[in-house]
Amino acid sequence: MNKEVLFTLCAAAAMASAQTTANIDDFEDGNGLASTGGKNDAWYAFNDKNDKGASSYTNTEDEFGLVVVLPEAAAGGSKFGAGLTGIKLVKGDNPYDPYVTLGLNVAGGLSGCTAISYKYKGAGHNLKAVMDGDEKGGLTDYNRHSKAMAGSASWSTASVPVSSLTQEDGWGTTIPLKMANVVQLAWEIKGEATADYLYIDDVNCAGYVGGGSTTPDVPKSAVVIDDFDDGNTTAEKLGKTAYWYLYKAGGSFTNTQDANQSWDMIVKEGTNSYIEMKGISGITPGDTAYPSVGMEVAFDAGTLANCTAIQYDYKGSGHHMRSSVTGVKADNGYEHVATDQSAAAAWKTVTVSTMAQPEWVADVAPTSIVAFSWAKVSKLTWVVDEKLTAANLGTSLAIDNVKCVGTLPAQAIQAIPAVASASFKASLQGNTLQVAVAKAGVVKVQVVDMMGVTIESHSEMVAAGNFAHTFKAMPSGRYVVRVQQGSTVKLLNMQVK
Repeated sequence: MNKEVLFTLCAAAAMASAQTTANIDDFEDGNGLASTGGKNDAWYAFNDKNDKGASSYTNTEDEFGLVVVLPEAAAGGSKFGAGLTGIKLVKGDNPYDPYVTLGLNVAGGLSGCTAISYKYKGAGHNLKAVMDGDEKGGLTDYNRHSKAMAGSASWSTASVPVSSLTQEDGWGTTIPLKMANVVQLAWEIKGEATADYLYIDDVNCAGYVGGGSTTPDVPKSAVVIDDFDDGNTTAEKLGKTAYWYLYKAGGSFTNTQDANQSWDMIVKEGTNSYIEMKGISGITPGDTAYPSVGMEVAFDAGTLANCTAIQYDYKGSGHHMRSSVTGVKADNGYEHVATDQSAAAAWKTVTVSTMAQPEWVADVAPTSIVAFSWAKVSKLTWVVDEKLTAANLGTSLAIDNVKCVGTLPAQAIQAIPAVASASFKASLQGNTLQVAVAKAGVVKVQVVDMMGVTIESHSEMVAAGNFAHTFKAMPSGRYVVRVQQGSTVKLLNMQVK
């Protein structure tokens, strides 16, 4: 292992890993109130006008104060975001740097929060955490805990560990930051603005135990990428060569390998199939050798361009999702990663709406910083590595029902294999599917629209012979009906008038 890889992996291992992420505000309710639960937890804006400065912004006011929720300040196709527009910073008579600030009251504190994440576009700014008693400098003499963020002309994702929020050296009262005592988050634009606006969206707090829904700012419709019920290791909807496989880098697993070098990962549990890595070993939390194992699927960049998130079910070991993004050097720890997931004894559903490169990449390899975009992703990996705690490191990891929140390319429908066989026959009579099977087994029926969205999915154990399935009411249009038993698949065209 070369020194660069060793250093970057070491830095990555030192990062704190949050176990849950609570939604502070995705702004989709269109108001200036956060999801933290307090009746006065509102968004607002302010400047240095009381210090004889001339800094300003052009957000309009209503009877409740400045409106900071804006339809144009929205990331990833969402409806609303927060922001400041028409920013002007003029020093005036104030001896200090002029500023404007977008702020949020969080009266109940942010207990348990280990990292603050948000999407932003526009001016460089300081993210600040203000503790109770410090609104007027009572605790830190205005030397508040903060981190500087560079400006960005396109939407970027910030993931800021609480440990990186620090006070400036040499002035003010020094005091530890306690997130339980934080009553305000602030996005401060100070000195010389790099742009005349700042938009933010999808503000989350990893580890925060209060607040509102953990539902991300994404549409609710989802397309199944792979539910593994076809019993193979190809994610056909991602392309003909999108194979699932396992990798190991220092760690190991017990899955067997067949003569074609494809991994034996399909597990059947009753009538359900899923993909699983079994017998994980050789990984010790905090190990300086940085071992890892994982399962991956690779595909053409652009396939996920119309996805706003990836959903999946899992049980077993803690892990995190990692992605290969166009323009990012692979296998050096620079890749984008999502929030760590804790071990789960029962099936758990996860939605990943964004990923971020480790913070240290900006210092070690600044040219490797690439804004995350699902359109740039060409590989997804579920990683088990030494960053997990002992409590979250398991001996197996199972994945099921991998979905794109959004749509996949229309040709994905054509990528579903249609195997001609006499083992069963299927035909349509109105909205009823008639099927004749030669042997008992699980039959799966799916209805997919012309955009690749799964409208209906139904599986049942049937005896040899004939059976019928009546579809639910659907909007008028053309659909593809996919009928499958084992490795045999039949496609039927259906027109709803």
